[in-house]
Amino acid sequence: MTTKERLSAALIQELQQTPVDKITIQTLVDDCDLTRQTFYNHFADIYELVEWTAAQATAKSLAHSADYDHWQHGFLNVMQTIQANQYLIENTYQSAYRDLLEKYIYTVLYQYILVVVDRQAQGLTVAQKHKDFIAHFYSLAFIALIFDWVKDGLKTDPQELVDQTAVLIQGDFRKALQQYNH
Repeated sequence: MTTKERLSAALIQELQQTPVDKITIQTLVDDCDLTRQTFYNHFADIYELVEWTAAQATAKSLAHSADYDHWQHGFLNVMQTIQANQYLIENTYQSAYRDLLEKYIYTVLYQYILVVVDRQAQGLTVAQKHKDFIAHFYSLAFIALIFDWVKDGLKTDPQELVDQTAVLIQGDFRKALQQYNH
């Protein structure tokens, strides 16, 4: 296990009972039997560690599913990853880092959705600003859905939420892109 992975594991362990803004670097390095300097050799602050931890989980969740036929699978994987890391998400959501968490998840979703939109736009002549708008629109919708779900304690089955979004989106990426085709 790399040093980054050890620090990430310590963060996840601490988040089981402590909001992220109450966790100190000293606590994490003590848990890993490392020095503070070792932490700073890898991360600028705890937020950067939170972001790296989330990025690792998200990358695994979205691998091989960034196309229109599989976007639901990728979205379900993201939601299941959030559910599996419930303490990390809830303790970050309820902290001063909430805005940063929302920004991070939005960025991940946006990049993922933009790949899906780009693939749907193949064969069409669509300006990048229109593809960006469509990705932005769906990213905002998904982030709102995710944070309502988190606020509600992640009670709803993620598969149920993904199935509901599928009904709304069926064919809309391509239809929206065709509107901008010139």
